[in-house]
Amino acid sequence: MSSSLPLRRRIRALVLAPLLRAIAWLMGRLSWPAVQRFGRAIGYLGWWLTRRERHRALDHLALALPDLSAAQRRRLGRASFLHQGTNLTECLAMLSMSRERLEELIDVEGWEQVAAAQAAGRPILILSAHCGNWELLAALANCRGLGMEVVARSLDASQLNELLLGLRARFGTRTIERSSPGAARQLLKVLRNGRALGMLIDQDTRVAGVWVPFFDHPAYTPVGAAKIALKRQAAVFPSFIERLADGRHHLRFHPALDLPSDPTAATAVMTRAIEEQIRRCPEQWVWMHRRWRRQPPGE
Repeated sequence: MSSSLPLRRRIRALVLAPLLRAIAWLMGRLSWPAVQRFGRAIGYLGWWLTRRERHRALDHLALALPDLSAAQRRRLGRASFLHQGTNLTECLAMLSMSRERLEELIDVEGWEQVAAAQAAGRPILILSAHCGNWELLAALANCRGLGMEVVARSLDASQLNELLLGLRARFGTRTIERSSPGAARQLLKVLRNGRALGMLIDQDTRVAGVWVPFFDHPAYTPVGAAKIALKRQAAVFPSFIERLADGRHHLRFHPALDLPSDPTAATAVMTRAIEEQIRRCPEQWVWMHRRWRRQPPGE
């Protein structure tokens, strides 16, 4: 664990890691509906106990979906917290789940176009966002032999980071840590060798970005996915997973995007695809993230 972390965060991580492992042990022994009920209970507690994140989610909903009433935004914000709690317990259950069981839980649409691009040896970029249970998306793609590597920020607490990396590796997903030395070269190498890369670009992170519209407001958005896809002439498939009412999941691979040659314009096209999915299932996105924390100069 990084010694640069504040003492309180280091203590919290030391407590949280064994707690999550204990919950993972329990989740591995429960039915899938019970796993999801447990997760909703965690999300409900999070809604009431994390005042700052609750208010941030409500503020973002008011910004992005102004036509909703305050009561509707509150119901949607609460549902988002319950969804994220369910994501947590589902992921912990995945630590002891077989590949066969995982595939049983997910209906897949549009896989044939990804498989065709893979068979043709074309570089593939799976474009997604923090919608639905994105870890399930990566796991399913690699259960089907895509060999996708994902780009992600490493967690500050090493024990928690190891837990997350282990979850992905269980289903064959290798993580390229964004801040690691040579990460950019690794990304290009993946596509140069005709393999698949998974990237989520719906957050304001400390990477090179551009301003593009997102819910009718400028949002600072990572531009690396567009630059890499254009450089390697990759097939970019917007891909999103959503939890269904019966507890199963539906994973949809959309047709490859026709990207303009300008990276900013290409990033805007990618972001539009993400916004369409969020509008489709708004309760399954991370409204508590500080998506609009930065604004263009003068705004």
